[in-house]
Amino acid sequence: MKRVVEESYDVVVVGAGHAGCEAALACARLGLETIIFTVSVDAIALMPCNPNIGGTSKGHLVRELDALGGEMGHNIDKSFIQSRMLNESKGPAVHSLRAQADKQDYTREMRRTLEQTEHLTIRQAEVAELITEEIADGFGRKRCTGVTTVSGARYYAQAVVLATGVYLNARCIYGEISEYTGPNGLKAANHLTSSLKANGILMYRFKTGTPARVDGRSIDYSKMEEQRGDTPIIPFSFDTDPEKIQKAQVSCWLTHTGEKAHEIIRANIDRSPLYNGSIKSTGPRYCPSIEDKVMKFPDKDAHQIFVEPEGLYTHEMYLGGMSSSLPEDVQYEIIHSTPGLEHARVVRNAYAIEYDCIDARQLKSSLEFRQIERLFAGGQFNGSSGYEEAAVQGFMAGVNAAMCIQGREPVVIDRSQGYIGVLIDDLVTKESHEPYRMMTSRSEYRLLLRQDNADLRLEELGYRIGLVSETRIQRLREKKSQIEAEITRLKSCYLGANARVNEILEQKGSSPLKTGVTLASLVCRPELSYDALTELDPERPMLSRAVREQVNIEIKYEGYIRRQEQQVKQFKRLENRALPVEIDYSKISSLRIEAAQKLNLVKPQSVGQASRISGVSPADISVLLVWLEARGRSADAEAGDK
Repeated sequence: MKRVVEESYDVVVVGAGHAGCEAALACARLGLETIIFTVSVDAIALMPCNPNIGGTSKGHLVRELDALGGEMGHNIDKSFIQSRMLNESKGPAVHSLRAQADKQDYTREMRRTLEQTEHLTIRQAEVAELITEEIADGFGRKRCTGVTTVSGARYYAQAVVLATGVYLNARCIYGEISEYTGPNGLKAANHLTSSLKANGILMYRFKTGTPARVDGRSIDYSKMEEQRGDTPIIPFSFDTDPEKIQKAQVSCWLTHTGEKAHEIIRANIDRSPLYNGSIKSTGPRYCPSIEDKVMKFPDKDAHQIFVEPEGLYTHEMYLGGMSSSLPEDVQYEIIHSTPGLEHARVVRNAYAIEYDCIDARQLKSSLEFRQIERLFAGGQFNGSSGYEEAAVQGFMAGVNAAMCIQGREPVVIDRSQGYIGVLIDDLVTKESHEPYRMMTSRSEYRLLLRQDNADLRLEELGYRIGLVSETRIQRLREKKSQIEAEITRLKSCYLGANARVNEILEQKGSSPLKTGVTLASLVCRPELSYDALTELDPERPMLSRAVREQVNIEIKYEGYIRRQEQQVKQFKRLENRALPVEIDYSKISSLRIEAAQKLNLVKPQSVGQASRISGVSPADISVLLVWLEARGRSADAEAGDK
């Protein structure tokens, strides 16, 4: 008789990509016995596509994750080979840190972290089924109690987190070649989808892609524009000592496609799986393939191609901006028609990858399934794209799995508190038929949600969760105190309109004074900054770069910041109007049929969340508010009768 392996844990995490790693670490660090499953232990925190962390809006997510106690910021600080702050010519709301990773080192460091974490077990096996049981609540809901692997082994748990990435029924395609594998030729997970569907979970089929890699020794860099890293280097983690990461950096390079490449693509577009019907799934609109760029933007005569090193251990270079599913021979022609790549030797072909994921509107804001209790989801499995979006979702799913087990309230970050809140709220409320990508434009309050102040916004929450140390929180509180004290000092420190002051101001391209002013008012001048006024401020205390940056931003943008804070107060009024989860919206008279259907699908937790559902109009929200008022009066009347 066959004997089946059976084990019990507090939490099971399925998938060890960026989402799964964060989920497992959060649970284990909160003292829960956790097991993380992966199709290959060599693929832990794999970077199968772009070799970088951060970038526009994504840098914000990593900083917020770090402030809450996540690991990605620490890991990239240990494994980066180039670091740059993007968008510095623009305002601070869109400044975004981006670091080039040594891919192998990034994976190795994250695996080492997982292996050294207490309460955490790594297991190489494919999860095939959910173990669920019916809940006798009259709503047809279930509870997840574990998972079964393809071998039949059963792993029981108090909560399960699904973070399967792009591995579910994965198919890699280029030209006529179609292989049922995960990224980089790794094994796909071909069994779990049927179990998810059997449990009533609605699935989508999405697509993403990755460009070719070429041998760096075969590139003519003289035809490209060099892109160097920043000095000094700014770390991702607020916990990293900046002095310890200053080091030599590698260069990246920029080239462009030309008309010849575009002609090749147009001549072979019928051979593209995207255009001949071989690929039917939806790809990310904001990260299109090179053939999509050429066909959808025919007026553009060139597209940027970023040539980036995969690591210090290899000569492989990543051709960012040139993802494709065109046939191998066409890829070669396109690459060899690009300046600097005329003689490039291809190491890996570009390919598209299709995979199964879910409609995230089946999730609560805590990332727990509405119909399956104690089953949580994070990452590309939720229909998002990107390492950073995956990591923050995995972290929040892991944290809320732990909160559920420990009998604590779920942790939900709203849109006014962080980009993490914007990302999750968009996923669980808005209908999306393409992989979701984070952008700064998605946030209504981006001047408040800057990457530089993520610690000031979220570290106290990380401390309350239990993932930020006492030492770190005391350091944050000292930082806050220094910022507040320095702003107060600058607002009360006056400068006279004397010859020396005016001479220094004119040297800095600023107009001379006619009357005395505060140092704070000078900081507000567009051509000046806090650091630029050092010579006029001999009483200035010694402060860190991070403190000086906050002082400068808080003073310079004070009016705009106060205006957004008022907008947040208005937002909170609707956000704090809770909606009972048991409402049947089809029974609310005057509510449009489409709105009732969408509201019943999403089951929003507040009027504010309801207002962001596509298909729900301002008039529908007015109906909801009237209904809530009437419901409240009825409840008060019943209480009075008793």
